[in-house]
Amino acid sequence: MATNKANKAPNPAEEAVNAALEATEELAAKGVEAVETAIAEGEKAVKDGMAKAESVVADQTEAFQSGYAQAATYAADNLDAAFTAAKEANKGWNTYAQQVMDYTKKAFAENMVMAEKFAAAKTPEEYVNLQSEAANKAANRLSSQATKLNDIAQKSAVKTVQPLKDQAEKNLKVVTG
Repeated sequence: MATNKANKAPNPAEEAVNAALEATEELAAKGVEAVETAIAEGEKAVKDGMAKAESVVADQTEAFQSGYAQAATYAADNLDAAFTAAKEANKGWNTYAQQVMDYTKKAFAENMVMAEKFAAAKTPEEYVNLQSEAANKAANRLSSQATKLNDIAQKSAVKTVQPLKDQAEKNLKVVTG
């Protein structure tokens, strides 16, 4: 007796696994997008900081033309501040990326557990309850992850800008005497 594959009933376990995999891929893509956005913002902050540092260096050079050695010292301090800021930005990007990877792994594992529950569901009511549970867990996970990533980005931005701010304040004190 030939089986018509077109009339074959869908396999709920396979559909659940496929849905979990699609959700995981979507979350991973969003995580990559978030990391790329954070990197772009970090790069912009470093570029802005470098532009400000260059502006301060230019102002100092004009103000201290007769004191080349003193101006060279200020420029070196500014570069140190810029390099320190760049290191902090890099640390922030790494922390952010690690958080995204940890989240992706955790979400995938939790989705696999949920897929097993879907596969074990025996009634439509169990299936609907599992769908609700899965949606709630995913929403809570995503909200929590967004909060964590926002916190990492904010802390990284503060740590990145701080050396530039400190150096600019130091430079201003020297210039204004």
